[in-house]
Amino acid sequence: MVGYLHSIFGFKKLTPAQKIVASFLLVIVVGTALLMLPISNQDGQVLGFVDALFTATSATCVTGLVTSVTSQQFTSFGHLVILILIQIGGLGLMTLMAVFILMLKSRLTMREKITVKEMLNQDNVFDMRSFILGIMKYTFLFEGIGALCLSFRMIQDFGWLHGISKAIFLSVSAFCNAGFDTVGDSSLVAYGRDPLVAIPIMVLIVLGGIGFTVWFDVRDKCKPLFKRQISFRKWKKSLSLHTKVVFYMTGFLILFAAFVIFVSEMNNPQTLQGMSFPEQVMTSFFESIALRTAGFSSIIYSSLNVATKFFMLIIMFIGGSPGGTAGGIKTTTVAIFLLFFWTSLRGKEVTTLKRRTIQKEVAIRALSIFTINIIVLFMGIFFLCLTEAQSFLDIVFEAVSAMATVGSSLGITADLTVIGKLIIIVMMFVGRVGITTLLISFIKPKQARNTDHVTFPTGNVIVG
Repeated sequence: MVGYLHSIFGFKKLTPAQKIVASFLLVIVVGTALLMLPISNQDGQVLGFVDALFTATSATCVTGLVTSVTSQQFTSFGHLVILILIQIGGLGLMTLMAVFILMLKSRLTMREKITVKEMLNQDNVFDMRSFILGIMKYTFLFEGIGALCLSFRMIQDFGWLHGISKAIFLSVSAFCNAGFDTVGDSSLVAYGRDPLVAIPIMVLIVLGGIGFTVWFDVRDKCKPLFKRQISFRKWKKSLSLHTKVVFYMTGFLILFAAFVIFVSEMNNPQTLQGMSFPEQVMTSFFESIALRTAGFSSIIYSSLNVATKFFMLIIMFIGGSPGGTAGGIKTTTVAIFLLFFWTSLRGKEVTTLKRRTIQKEVAIRALSIFTINIIVLFMGIFFLCLTEAQSFLDIVFEAVSAMATVGSSLGITADLTVIGKLIIIVMMFVGRVGITTLLISFIKPKQARNTDHVTFPTGNVIVG
């Protein structure tokens, strides 16, 4: 049966990159069809094709941009469809297929392991079975605990049935960094000052955004710490370099962004000024965390100062960490890019971090990811400027939010033209799949040729 599933439409013959792209396209197509059904929409409000495609892409790519209010447009069935799309998009269809395969035949083939490795953004193939099952276990554990915490407020406001369903939806959306909600027409503005909602949402966003590899590294290294076999200092040293970089970058970005938002908005009467100091601090941290890729908001973004909006562009573009549910170019990419840049300025040939040498290939990959994403982003902004009658900052904000799969908006999403919506759809898809994966999927593998090892005379090009 597994072989039959893999043979459908020649899926088995595709390269790992092509499988990832095809899996996301398949989910989006199915989601679009389901969201266009009358049963998915409130009476007399059936979505057109472009809006349904936009919503399905936004959910599958865990972005959160919407052309209509989710709570008002869709029925309970429509909410369920969106929830499933978010869960599939957050974990990846290939990951879920791998779980299904493991349930049927207890192990994966090497091709399947390579595909899942690419899907989860891992460096090598290892014990993929325990890794995948661990992802599923901890995902549902975190989402379950999050839903339980959120249910205290949701049940109080919406009753038992609707309260539990909204708590589950919010928990999954937050963990997958999706930004969808079913509680109102202005994201989580109504709950921005409520710690029973804000704190669980923040924790879920961070857990989903730091990456699966970090979870397991911390888990495995915590066992001897809990047994008091090692000190906390030795425990920190035992963590992998990747985990340390993720923790340092995540912590710095959260604190720095919260500080900037607090200072920039504390005197703005439309955002933070009317709040108490503890509420201002909590709101600043909430926006700092949600801004990186989650897309929730506890204040009206259109009321922000221009300086704050500009700063948010940088934070959104960076995003979360690799191997998780977050988008953006990733924290580790920025860390390696900046480190490589600083090393080059100092005239050194070897890039080091924490007494570890960073391979040149890794630094070049970080530089390539940064550069290609900037190019694609600029192209998207250019085309949106041609089609949309909006302010330049609003367009740039929308484009960065889509490319980094954030989902935050200054309120222009519903007013986009059809062409503008299609451009945003493409940018959301590219941002979730990854520009490198997308480019590789179009490249046909070639046989190695003898000329691959030919060394040509050195040529000199003046740069800078």
